[in-house]
Amino acid sequence: MSFRARLTLTMGVLILLMASALFLYLPRKLEEEAIALISHKAETLAQLTAFTIHPSIYFQDRAALEEALSGTRGDKDVAYVIVTDPAGKTLASMHPERATGGRGVSRDLYEVVMPIRDDSTNGRHELARLQIGISLARLHREIAHARLTIALLGMSILAAALTAVLLIGNLLTRPLREVAAGAQRIAAGELTHRVPAGRADEIGQLAAAFNHMAAKIAERDASLRQLSKRLLSIQEQERVRIAREVHDELGQALTAMKIELRQLGQRRRELQEPLGAIAHRIDGIVDLVRRIAADLRPSILDDLGITAALEQQLRRLRESTGIVTTLTVSGEPEIDMLTGVTLYRITQEALANVVRHAEATAVEVSLAMNGGTAVLIIKDNGCGMPQPAHPQSLGLLGIRERAELLGGSVAISSRPGDGTTITVTLLLTTTETDHAHPLH
Repeated sequence: MSFRARLTLTMGVLILLMASALFLYLPRKLEEEAIALISHKAETLAQLTAFTIHPSIYFQDRAALEEALSGTRGDKDVAYVIVTDPAGKTLASMHPERATGGRGVSRDLYEVVMPIRDDSTNGRHELARLQIGISLARLHREIAHARLTIALLGMSILAAALTAVLLIGNLLTRPLREVAAGAQRIAAGELTHRVPAGRADEIGQLAAAFNHMAAKIAERDASLRQLSKRLLSIQEQERVRIAREVHDELGQALTAMKIELRQLGQRRRELQEPLGAIAHRIDGIVDLVRRIAADLRPSILDDLGITAALEQQLRRLRESTGIVTTLTVSGEPEIDMLTGVTLYRITQEALANVVRHAEATAVEVSLAMNGGTAVLIIKDNGCGMPQPAHPQSLGLLGIRERAELLGGSVAISSRPGDGTTITVTLLLTTTETDHAHPLH
């Protein structure tokens, strides 16, 4: 889960908890205060009613009693009124069936029982008993309305707060996402990429530090590339020197040895047969020396160029394995030694992979010079390989490293059973002379 999502979720939960607390607390608090008001109203109404009906009860005037109760009966919150004598006989009533016989809050009522006493006996003699029930229906409706209002208000606040959190989270995390995206692009090889760093806060400092780190990485990468290119150039020069010494010095020594053996055989006829066998072995050694020298540094690459060198590679592959080969070269330039060697070695490694793993019957190699770039494509019709290719494959790793040293790139397209295509693109700064050469 992203930081923005976690921030939004956390703030949303906090706001939801606050809204829930308000939803549970406020209606209950309002209900308690409303019941307190109703209890005060009920007690006051009972006292006032008792005072009003006292004379009519004292004089036992039923008509006056009914008239005295009319005001109380007219109160819309009064659910019932019952006036009874000391023996429990009903003197006057309104909806007596609603009475529960209790006091205080019961079901949907607040009930009050008020005795009416004879003042002439100092209140010791009870003339009647007044019972009044105040309905709580209106209170409950108001509480329900308050709950609904609080719920709607809470949902509105929650929605507004979540929207604000999303906007603020997006605003706060955008620089972090830019830094993360920049890190991914640099990890992918875009070492020139930089992130905006105009802010003066900690995020701006992070972006500035990231850009500084990226610049240092780019500098070190450039230095390493230059060093690697220099080492590769020195390695190829050393290969040339070793190949020349192996070919010239060892080859000449073996040729001189063969001549001496021939001369010795001419002087000693009885040694001609064993010396001939030794000379034959020397010929084999001379061929081996030539192959080693050619592998170290093919002279054809220096003498005839990359096209002839690729033709030689494919011819050897065809002769040794029977694989059908096709070479197409378009726009061959006067490329430098390092570029030519890189193309040659990449092709060499790719063809070796074909022999070792592809089980192919045909290979197509094409080299094109377009717009200052050299595009080398090696395609086989073999068994293919799973995607993505194994990152530790030494052959593919070597191809990528050689291409990247010259600022190039490698793309591999393959599906099991559908062959493999390797596309290598190298930057060129040389002139071109267009020609095409197919080899079957």
